Amino acid sequence: MARPFRLLPGIVLLGLLMSPSLPAQENKLVEVRSADVLNVRSIGDQEVRELIGNVHLIQTTPLEVVKIWCDSALRYMAMNKLELYGRVRIVRDSVTLAAPEGVYFGNEQRAEMRRGVHLQKGSMVLTARFGEYFTAEKRARFVEDVRVIDSSSTTYANTLLFFEKEEKSIATGNVRVVNRVDNLTVSGDSLVNFDRQNYTIISVNPKMVQVDSASDGLVDTLVVVSDIMESFRGSAQQFVARGNVAIARTDFAARCGEAIYDMGRDRMILRDRPVVWYERNQVSGDSIVVTLLEKRLQSVYVKGRAIAVSMADSTSALRFDQLTGREITMLFDGNKLARIEADRNATSLYYVFEENAPNGANRSSGDRIVIEFDEGKADRIRILGGVEGRYLPEPMIEGREMLHNLDGFRWLTNRPKRQGLEIVSVEH
Repeated sequence: MARPFRLLPGIVLLGLLMSPSLPAQENKLVEVRSADVLNVRSIGDQEVRELIGNVHLIQTTPLEVVKIWCDSALRYMAMNKLELYGRVRIVRDSVTLAAPEGVYFGNEQRAEMRRGVHLQKGSMVLTARFGEYFTAEKRARFVEDVRVIDSSSTTYANTLLFFEKEEKSIATGNVRVVNRVDNLTVSGDSLVNFDRQNYTIISVNPKMVQVDSASDGLVDTLVVVSDIMESFRGSAQQFVARGNVAIARTDFAARCGEAIYDMGRDRMILRDRPVVWYERNQVSGDSIVVTLLEKRLQSVYVKGRAIAVSMADSTSALRFDQLTGREITMLFDGNKLARIEADRNATSLYYVFEENAPNGANRSSGDRIVIEFDEGKADRIRILGGVEGRYLPEPMIEGREMLHNLDGFRWLTNRPKRQGLEIVSVEH
């Protein structure tokens, strides 16, 4: 038969609560600080104490103090275990854990929170369907509909492991990080964040999507995919994509082995066999720097074995206008190509057409070659310093176009294209 006790304010019934039937590990004893009603009963061979109304418990160890509040609790004395019901709240240092119900294992110093868990640490808020928190080890596991909100971003995942001492978290399953400040979303199947080092890595199916709004109100979307993606936060925020990198926006696309997106300076550094496409133009070299101004293309700078290629005529699959140099710079005005400059050992090959009929090609070289564009078409070519030129008549070229291509020529057909928020390759 249950024995009811009504606890008077400030009285804890120490003789009853610390009876010899409790575990010998007194440093892990959970004490009752308050409850409106205490019922004592037996379930099998176990003594169970039922606490009802304004329940407050505390566990004090040499290293920490864990405080627990709830509407009611079942306390299994031999197991040092508590089943918690109604407005459950567990506090340790700066961490507050809340849920409709849960279980606290005193010997393990472990809490299981169910039916919707809410964790708060400073300005960070985490919610999930289920949570498990190891108070002594300062680590936690959250499962189902996990969401983490901080001052600038929201993270979604199926599962999240949180290591408080290391300031490290591991998210897996449909991971998505939404940065509200930069209008940017990073997603993948696995994410590891090192908060102390301001570093995050996504090693499984990473993708970055950024919606850009230019000053004229036009909206464009940048999509980047790669094998691995890293984020470095701090004075200069950078995203680094490595391995099979593909980049696509409406106006340009790129492929490379490594891409560094410097968000503060609004530029991309592409390395490891980089290629950039803009409309009908393709440029490649040892490294490429893409610079944006107010979310619009400002310049594309190619360094080392630089070459720019464009189709000379849509009716011929073998004729390509070409420009090479140690450095090539593409300059844009209003998101349109305005000028291309090739510096140091510059060479050009441009096909000639008269009334749409092929009529040979001009091959020129100099210290510097500048090509000016009008409405996307080459309008004027200037060659400066050490000028050499040669006209190749049509009979010399026809059927032998490949023999006249400049050194380093390659025309790639795996240009990335954005379809919605996905990237596909399009054959030309």
